[in-house]
Amino acid sequence: MSTCELCGTDNVTTYKTTTSGARVDACARCIDRLGLTKPSSPINQGLSNPKPTKVRVTGSNIMHKPEQELAPDFHKRIKIAREEKGWDQREFARRMNERLNIVQRIENGNRPTDALIKKIEKVLDVELLIESIASNSRQISTQGTRNMTIGDAYENLFSGRE
Repeated sequence: MSTCELCGTDNVTTYKTTTSGARVDACARCIDRLGLTKPSSPINQGLSNPKPTKVRVTGSNIMHKPEQELAPDFHKRIKIAREEKGWDQREFARRMNERLNIVQRIENGNRPTDALIKKIEKVLDVELLIESIASNSRQISTQGTRNMTIGDAYENLFSGRE
């Protein structure tokens, strides 16, 4: 027995099915209710405690890094830091070993490359990368104490609720 990924019901027989292009484990009730195709045999047939599959992660794990983004006022920060050092744009470009038009474009608000951001931060001793803040997140609550499931999101999507 396992958990239906659509409705969240625990200890039910589930079947592998496809909904909206995603492969999910769904109970017979959800498959019937949503008009999905039901395979001939359940996925957990004869297993009382299915073993979890181990996932091996190689390289750096991006989920453990604090996300950073370029400050919205990066061009103002650069200009202020440059002027505090008493440099004009030409001198700043020379010290960074970059062309003058690159400096002019950056101070006009064009986004520099990541490598150039690091170089500017080092040369001017200024912080241009800030901790990112989720701007389009929202809180979704469901009835009862259970967590939100794919089925809840699917139902909200097609019923027009948010």
